[in-house]
Amino acid sequence: MMENHKNKLMMAIEEYWRKDLLAVLERKTRLKIETDLINDVIGPRRSGKTYLMFFTISELLGSGIEKEATIYLNFENRKLLPLTPEYFNHIIELIYARDLLKKHEKIYLFLDEVQRIDGWERYVRSIYDEFKGRIKIFLSGSTSRLTKSELSYLLTGRHLTTFVFPLSFEEFLSFKNFVAKKPLIEEDVAKVNRYLEEYMAFGGFPEVVLTGEEKGDILETLFSDIINRDIAPRAKKSREVVEEIAYFLSTYTGKPTSFSKLAKVLKSRGTKISVPTLEKYFNHTKEAFLFFDLKVFSYKIKDQLQHPKKIYAIDSGLANFSSFKISADYGRVMENLVAVELLRRTTEPKKEVYYWKDYTGKEVDFLVKEGPKVKQLIQACYDISDPDTKKRETKSLLKASSELGCNNLLTITWDYEGEEEIKNKRITYKPLWKWLLAD
Repeated sequence: MMENHKNKLMMAIEEYWRKDLLAVLERKTRLKIETDLINDVIGPRRSGKTYLMFFTISELLGSGIEKEATIYLNFENRKLLPLTPEYFNHIIELIYARDLLKKHEKIYLFLDEVQRIDGWERYVRSIYDEFKGRIKIFLSGSTSRLTKSELSYLLTGRHLTTFVFPLSFEEFLSFKNFVAKKPLIEEDVAKVNRYLEEYMAFGGFPEVVLTGEEKGDILETLFSDIINRDIAPRAKKSREVVEEIAYFLSTYTGKPTSFSKLAKVLKSRGTKISVPTLEKYFNHTKEAFLFFDLKVFSYKIKDQLQHPKKIYAIDSGLANFSSFKISADYGRVMENLVAVELLRRTTEPKKEVYYWKDYTGKEVDFLVKEGPKVKQLIQACYDISDPDTKKRETKSLLKASSELGCNNLLTITWDYEGEEEIKNKRITYKPLWKWLLAD
């Protein structure tokens, strides 16, 4: 049996060496080649982790590294089933058998969906410790369990994490081959807004962006894959129930939501589930990068834990497919887009995103905190032309500004741009497309 596994692994690596690399489009995200530390790559299924690995390999080959000095394995490859931890030992055997460490200064090892193998953490740590500086390791996974399992202590100080999101709007435009000279003219802005409508409707998963007519079918398949492969296996209830919960959560994106309330509404719809179980299932969806949440801002941890959270989908295409339609609620889709972009921009440890709400019900959609300081307050408002809407959004911004001592006030709109000074506070209004493309 062990010899059979070894042969499978050898064949998979040999096939990789012989085949041409897949052609990939460049993205802004880069893997960390220059350090000897393990680079773990996490993000939603089919968001581009594998292609980012291939892009990194192509960069290595372009710098003069021979392909034989790179090894790529995808542990979702049917040819490697059933998976065994012995594969890690076989990799080292192959490296020695081929004299790769003698032929090449460094070996670059890419392990895709590595969490599929039980106990992978100990083997990876052993390889890192034994061959530090000689074998550079890249790992990928479609759930945050990759970095929340034993990795958290077994590989402490040995790894760096790269998060791969679906395409940003800037990357989306690049994938559409749209390049506009600056400053943009009226025609350019019109094209950008048309692309933005498509981006809001179908999201930024690369496969969806690059396809033509089957975008909805791909989103449906992607949604089901995340449910069936990354969430349902961890749940005790049936796949249908888990799927129903995921659909239901999509309808609450952007709304402060308590799990006790959600459990009551689900019960009224025929799905009986306890609050702790619902919260556990929601955490499964977070680990699979289907949803994420924002806490209310407070200097008291108790308040953050007690107040409702705001739920968002990791991609507007998935949210539209599984819940609301873009034509019916531009505002919610827009807020979801802003939430995802803020998450993308605040992956550094000292930056955090919250929402703000006071006891009178005044609410600010997003609060950006850096270290101990509140750095920015943001409202996302599709149509600011309605006087009542503008008054409500502005009063909340001003109240939060005074309470928190933050004067960096921004309202993101669909097309209105300008600045206004109210009660000695300056509020900037910026169109969504311009904010998304800002450095």
